Amino acid sequence: MNTSGTKQRRIGRLLLAASIGIFSQLTTAAELNVWVMSTTAQQQQDMKELMRPYLAKNPSLRVNVTVLNWESAWSKITAAAASGQGPDILELGTTWVAAISSMNALEPISIQQQNEVGGANVFIPAVWGSTHAYNDTRIYALPWYADARAAFYRTDVFRKAGVNPKEAFSNWTSFKQAMQKINGQTVDGKKIYALGYPGKNDWNVIHNLAPWIWNAGGDFLTADKKHSAINSPEALQAITYYTSFAAEGLVPSSALEKDSTQIEAGFFNGQYAVIFSGSWILKQLALPKAKGGQMDSVAAHNFGVEAYPAGLKGNQTLFSGSDLAIMKSSKNKDEAWKLLSYLTSREAEISYSKMSAMLPARLDAINDPGLQAEPHYAEFVAQVKSGRHYPSIAGWGPLESVYLKNIGNMFDIVAGVKGKYSPQAIKQALDVTANEANDVLDESR
Repeated sequence: MNTSGTKQRRIGRLLLAASIGIFSQLTTAAELNVWVMSTTAQQQQDMKELMRPYLAKNPSLRVNVTVLNWESAWSKITAAAASGQGPDILELGTTWVAAISSMNALEPISIQQQNEVGGANVFIPAVWGSTHAYNDTRIYALPWYADARAAFYRTDVFRKAGVNPKEAFSNWTSFKQAMQKINGQTVDGKKIYALGYPGKNDWNVIHNLAPWIWNAGGDFLTADKKHSAINSPEALQAITYYTSFAAEGLVPSSALEKDSTQIEAGFFNGQYAVIFSGSWILKQLALPKAKGGQMDSVAAHNFGVEAYPAGLKGNQTLFSGSDLAIMKSSKNKDEAWKLLSYLTSREAEISYSKMSAMLPARLDAINDPGLQAEPHYAEFVAQVKSGRHYPSIAGWGPLESVYLKNIGNMFDIVAGVKGKYSPQAIKQALDVTANEANDVLDESR
């Protein structure tokens, strides 16, 4: 028997198996699971396009994208956080980061990693504040895109009524006077209401009120973040002023039964001279009807953008949006970080802004010359420099639900469906809201 030959063949087989194993390890694709929300019309395809340059440079990486609906995302994300069975990378609404991080479900982003993407100084300050709880210095996410609000108004209607937009939007008094003068103007044989905003059937109820409350010097929480401030004198003043437009007929009662999307449609088709909304309106007004846009509408050729009217304490606007985080349960944290840092890079945020019409969260991206050249984009960005975010607390999710429900129901008073509208009736509704909110805050501590 040729034992020497047998031994050599055995060694050869072992070497071949070892080399195949090494080759297999080198060629096995790393796999990442990513959860994002539905922000564009074709989110799955847009994410694929957004990641194309990165995946071209990383051919061994496989990325599975799951698109969640905003309406059900919170329950799915909290379930994943509780079970530890979530994706590698996760999109979180900016008001959600503190809550999910408090569940010990997010991987902290180290100082070194923060420095790799430029650190806090390259992101919009109001949005960077959402990447951690107010009482926790650790960073758990990076800002991906921003949602800011401003006023959109019909230039032709203002001109016909003899109203100067700059003066109209300068403060609360001039704004009310302008709306009174504009209300009922006839355009193309159709009467137009001065202002459109939704009531209780809209999930944006809190977003719609926030700038008015802040500009009156109010807030949603006390300075120590322990109690509700929704019934403070400042908040009451703001909400009474805001609801007075509907009580006085400057906002039609029919609007209070609608949501934000329907109010925006009303602006496009000439029902309202003014609405307050986000940058996505710019994209809709720039797209032809064949692509789902409003470029052919009268509003598209006759609109301007202004900041919120200044209250006694300023003219801030709401900044919200989404952040990206890595779940602590991820088995591929290194690969997840590399992809997350790409998605929050200047180039990727610019690309995603063009897809979604949301604002980039990076300062070097929001000021990109290509974006600035788009119609009204620079004008819009100029109006939202004083953006502000909600208090970053772990209990904001359930707290916002309380505000949404109770303040939404308050619009029944405004509409005259439930009792008679008065500042005192609004105050009573806000007192009830504050009491329920304080119970939630007590439970969250």
